[in-house]
Amino acid sequence: MNKRVFLAIVVSVAAVGAWAGGPSTFDAVMEHYESIRDALINESMDGVNAHGTAIAAELRKLQSGFSADRAGASGEAATVVREKLPEMISAADEIATANTLEAARDGLYDLSKPLVRWREGVTESGRPAVAYCPMHKRSWLQPDEEIGNPYGGMPRCGEIVSK
Repeated sequence: MNKRVFLAIVVSVAAVGAWAGGPSTFDAVMEHYESIRDALINESMDGVNAHGTAIAAELRKLQSGFSADRAGASGEAATVVREKLPEMISAADEIATANTLEAARDGLYDLSKPLVRWREGVTESGRPAVAYCPMHKRSWLQPDEEIGNPYGGMPRCGEIVSK
């Protein structure tokens, strides 16, 4: 076997193996999303831009080599994820460049809308809850626990609408 062909095979197998052992893109995105949500609950921009940048990078990696397994989504949700990737990347970029709490909150809401649909294809054990604030008329994702509203002024306002 040609050394170049062999090397290409080894690199390909290593790349696939490296992803296979790691978290899905959904899990990686949600880790950063939760950090953003926590900062906004606390009226802080601390780390928000960096986490927005990290989300955008994760989504771009998924876009360049999309698979349902890598996305962490099954069935119809995987199709939705693929279709919504440009929208999610744009929202993550919005968070990454936000200069104010309000701009970061707007970006989080823009990201939350397609993430709510993505979560439908995630296994129940890894699925965050969907919460809704009737005052702001906005949804977000969070662990199934005490309400933590990221949209400002009322951190405990809202309810879990889907587990």
